[in-house]
Amino acid sequence: MKTDYQKIPLVFNVYKPVGPSSFSIVHHFKKNLGYDFGKIGHFGTLDPFAEGVLLIGVQGAQRLNDYIHELLPKTYRAVGIFGGKTDTGDLTALVNVEKHIAVEFQKMAKGELEEKLAKHFLGEYWQAPHSVSATKFEGKRLYEHALAGRLIQKEKVKREILDFKIARYEYPEMEFEITVSSGTYVRSFFEEVAELLGGYGALQILERTAIGENTSANGIRQKDWPIKGEMFDLEKWGRPLDQVLRLNKVRLTSEQTSKYLQGQRLKLDLIELVYDSQQELISSQNILWVYNQDSHLLGLARPLNEELAAIFNLQLAISLFL
Repeated sequence: MKTDYQKIPLVFNVYKPVGPSSFSIVHHFKKNLGYDFGKIGHFGTLDPFAEGVLLIGVQGAQRLNDYIHELLPKTYRAVGIFGGKTDTGDLTALVNVEKHIAVEFQKMAKGELEEKLAKHFLGEYWQAPHSVSATKFEGKRLYEHALAGRLIQKEKVKREILDFKIARYEYPEMEFEITVSSGTYVRSFFEEVAELLGGYGALQILERTAIGENTSANGIRQKDWPIKGEMFDLEKWGRPLDQVLRLNKVRLTSEQTSKYLQGQRLKLDLIELVYDSQQELISSQNILWVYNQDSHLLGLARPLNEELAAIFNLQLAISLFL
């Protein structure tokens, strides 16, 4: 049975250019996709000055939002300039105070500086959201408070730095790659790097190069975005949910499929667990993709008290197999 891409949740890996907001790109897709796609939304904001991977979900794919944020690391390429501080943490704003890092670090070799910073930052990392960011406070984004003249300093929360490499270092410029847990602000990270080295710094360039397996190299460039009245190849550009989030699977018999889609829980010891050694799985314990015996995706579920409990099921699966 051929998959009807107009009826299943899909995620688009869109390459956001510098300039437009994440909201404006979602609005473009909503206005121009040209079919009844239901709700639409994105998985993680990119500021206007940033570019790179912006995941957009349709047909209920947004229900994956929390799991993508929790399970998929994000990789960034950034260029930071030492010597000045701005209100936004980037150079879209004017430098309001200057302070160069210590001379010994200005002259330090790239490899030696990378080793020092990796030793300090890699692993568990406590960070406060930037005061000019999309994090909410009292129902409003922090940048909205900032525009009203109120800079909010929120409590630090635990994040994780998974990888850090300096690609180029020619003082005062440092180009680096960093892989982080969701919710980590690279602008704040670079400010803390500068502070550790005795000075100030702000980002000049920020590109999100990956969210999990979704890379900027495979992102939909602006020339290929949907245009109203023209055909947009959903099968080419849309990724089904189980390709965006790689998880262990369970496969149900015909009888189990019917019970599962009716909301009944199933005994885990009676269900076939499918493990694909070719896939790099994100998680194998807490959530599972559920398929029928013909390998059609039914929904997402979790083990609960030795039973399989549905998190959500796909409407197409319910209409076809129930």
